[in-house]
Amino acid sequence: MYTIDSVPGYNTVWRGMAAAEGLSAGPAFVYNPQSVVLSDRKIGSEQVKEEQKKVASAMRIVELETRKIAQLAGQENELGGKAAKDILDFHREILRDPQLIAEINERIRTDLIPGDRAIFLVFRGYIQKLEVSGSTFFKDRIPDIVDIRSRIISSLQQKEMIVQVQENAIIISREINPSEIILFARRKVKGIVAERGGLTSHATIIAKSMGIPFVLEVEGITKGIKPGEWVVVDGYNGVVITQPARAFLKQIQVRSDAIDREKADEQKLYAEPGMTACGNKIPIRVNLELEAEIDRVMRYQPEGVGLLRTEAYFLDQSQDDTAPENGSFAGSDQKRFLERAAQLAGQDYLTVRLYDVGGDKLPSYADREENPALGWRGIRILLEKRSLLRAQLQLILEAVNSYPCKLRILIPLVTRTEDVLEVRAELDRLLKDFPAQKPELGIMVEVPSTAIMADAFAGIVDFMSIGTNDLTQYTLAADRGNPRVAEYFDSAHPAIWRLINQVVRACRGHNIRVSVCGELAANPQAACILTGLGVSSLSMAGPYIPQVKKKLRAHTLALMEKQALSILNVETTKDAKKIMMQF
Repeated sequence: MYTIDSVPGYNTVWRGMAAAEGLSAGPAFVYNPQSVVLSDRKIGSEQVKEEQKKVASAMRIVELETRKIAQLAGQENELGGKAAKDILDFHREILRDPQLIAEINERIRTDLIPGDRAIFLVFRGYIQKLEVSGSTFFKDRIPDIVDIRSRIISSLQQKEMIVQVQENAIIISREINPSEIILFARRKVKGIVAERGGLTSHATIIAKSMGIPFVLEVEGITKGIKPGEWVVVDGYNGVVITQPARAFLKQIQVRSDAIDREKADEQKLYAEPGMTACGNKIPIRVNLELEAEIDRVMRYQPEGVGLLRTEAYFLDQSQDDTAPENGSFAGSDQKRFLERAAQLAGQDYLTVRLYDVGGDKLPSYADREENPALGWRGIRILLEKRSLLRAQLQLILEAVNSYPCKLRILIPLVTRTEDVLEVRAELDRLLKDFPAQKPELGIMVEVPSTAIMADAFAGIVDFMSIGTNDLTQYTLAADRGNPRVAEYFDSAHPAIWRLINQVVRACRGHNIRVSVCGELAANPQAACILTGLGVSSLSMAGPYIPQVKKKLRAHTLALMEKQALSILNVETTKDAKKIMMQF
């Protein structure tokens, strides 16, 4: 520990609530975001449809961000993640509310106003109803409504909210929302202090996931500190020290170094390869969706990247009907993400999934469908918008060309062998300009038909990756995002195990590798069963890697194979889970 000596004019102590662990010191950046500035122009009737498309695109981007934060919330069990997840589910329900979207569209059409003003006015109506409701519960939801409104408008206006923040700064603010936390992480800030917030808030969850020390409920600190003044943030004890004396800063550095050594000892397991107790290797790789995750997951030392999602970098832009045709979407952010992921992979595999848009992630130029999960999505969009496919393949090859990683390209939502052959033909044409590149081409196994036809697919691909989330959804006819059928959505269902086994057997027959990158791989008990079935590697979000690695190293392959054989013969999900719990 450290001691805070009383020194006149120095070491002023502010007490708050510890929200995310960490101990750091740096110059203060007092963050006071400006109020929303709305467009005051009128639009013509011919612009209505385009404004409505922009609003739909902005809402999809925010929903994607919220979904990602919900995943992170699920990883932080020690925070009591259910409360945070409930908040996030509430946010997603708002973002997907057809009545809300209809009201915004109607405002644009009847008042001939731009999307940002229509959003503000519609949300204002909801907020006013909550204010006069007389219900404390509903009034407590107002900050969430305001947060969502601001994020949608910010996305629509494509503003960079945080442009002046320097690396190693300590952020001091009245309150923080999750989108700002992500941007702060990209700026590599060393800590965050807020006057308001809650321990189960989504901002707290994301700060902890990003490894940023966070102290909240520090009343009045925004007025009691000067920009650039040094400040110490203790996210373990909920303490903030302003005007720290030089001797105290030395104490903090000593304590911080000691914490780093303790973490280094914990990470010794991370440096060990994934394997069973008897020495059978099973590489544990990481799933990535945002560049901001990379710094956080490096500590887990994954054995390569098993799934690099690219949708966020496709959706996060203004699009029109012609944008995909000229490749204008391929910005520097996505290329930098690919390059940093290639660095993380080292000499291991970097598995890049092609744009998996559609379904709940529709591009702005797509028409709304009655059943989007079964509609125009994944490879179907890429093959119809052929220049979009070529542009992304070109970008991937360029970005990783100078790195030693072993590149894998993954095709989403495959249901036909013809589609795979068409993608391979496009890739082969581009590879003439990259003679040193020898990427593998594989498919996502996400639908029952692909698992049933795994033997046919195994003859034309280099590897397969099983996405257990969608495979469960399509096999069990249970929407993974619908809470009313949540009890039916269970990846431990016997049908899922039998389909996985069928895919593994087909891949073995053709001497190709098969991985699992869905949430089932992140379940330590399920990971043992998957290994017993013969899955070649597992891929998951970074925080799950240690517990899965520890569980695998505690059991022999023989036991895993025995339990895997047993699970293929059960008839109920309950019995399947009993077998899993043997581990």
